[in-house]
Amino acid sequence: MPLLFGAITVVGLNTLVQAQEDLTESRNLAIISVIMVLGIGGMSFSAGAFTVKGIGLAGIVLPKNKKTNQG
Repeated sequence: MPLLFGAITVVGLNTLVQAQEDLTESRNLAIISVIMVLGIGGMSFSAGAFTVKGIGLAGIVLPKNKKTNQG
């Protein structure tokens, strides 16, 4: 399991680097840290009979709103 999560992490970080995201920005570091803790730490979220945990929970990420310049 750690090998799988490590491989997924490398693919995700590679995607961020190719998109020229600044990984030293505090917001990006916080997002990466939370995803790693949720995925590796074994946290789970339950709502009735529905449960999400591990890599499934780590895969739920809110998108960044990028403001575009129009004009």
